[in-house]
Amino acid sequence: MRNMMWLWIVLFGLMGCETGYKGEQNATTSEGMAEAQSQSAKPQYTEDPLPLQKFEGGYINDGLNIKNIRISQGEDKVRMVFDHDYWENSDKKGQKVKRVGVYTFVYSPEKRLITATIEGYRSFTADFPEFSKNSLIEKMYMDKYLDDSGYRFYIKLRDDVKINVFDLENPARIVLDIELF
Repeated sequence: MRNMMWLWIVLFGLMGCETGYKGEQNATTSEGMAEAQSQSAKPQYTEDPLPLQKFEGGYINDGLNIKNIRISQGEDKVRMVFDHDYWENSDKKGQKVKRVGVYTFVYSPEKRLITATIEGYRSFTADFPEFSKNSLIEKMYMDKYLDDSGYRFYIKLRDDVKINVFDLENPARIVLDIELF
């Protein structure tokens, strides 16, 4: 009797098994096979997000100030130059700044946004420029930064662009080039 019971258990187990389950693409039913064939015939494309571009540079410094932002604009290009001096409470006030502080510019093509973080700066006395409706730049705005020697600001763009960021010495400047593709 025991053998008969084991035989029935094994038979029920085998009868209930197929080579797949309904959710599987290669299920043995005709519906499953047709679905698998139709899916393999269709190419599936996924659009990857555009990669962030990151520019870093500068030197460890303290007591700097962004005193002026100069803009040079063409039809399909903008150059921004961030001029430096020492902040008003610095013992170096009045001296020429030779090297820029640490900077990071991150460009997000998906958002059309440049996020700039500068460190070693005790003040940012430059006014943000106004931009015309024809400019590649829509606006600039400042964000709170959690350190007393750093700033974070944003540059919102109107179009897809390529950017380049570098620094110059004697006098210290950060240069941002923004250009249409």
